[in-house]
Amino acid sequence: MDNVDIRVRVPAELKERLDSLARSSKVSLSDLTADALRRLMDRDESEIEHIRRALEDSRRPNARIVSHKQAMKWIRSLGTSAPLPKPKGRRRSPT
Repeated sequence: MDNVDIRVRVPAELKERLDSLARSSKVSLSDLTADALRRLMDRDESEIEHIRRALEDSRRPNARIVSHKQAMKWIRSLGTSAPLPKPKGRRRSPT
């Protein structure tokens, strides 16, 4: 794979952390940065694909839809002494 140079401006504190990690792990700053970017891109691309599939599923006839308000109420109850049951939502009406 061909490597190319890019220029990125980062806060001094982040550069110091990168330098320190590169020294302690004996990995070049370039390799460390490329690996971090690769992991970030993999995570973000995976998240975007997950959202795309969820939107696609939500458009199916008879898909179950939970309102934002109902979902947030359930999420906020998790980890409390009285968690709510997972919302079932309503069936999407066929269009």
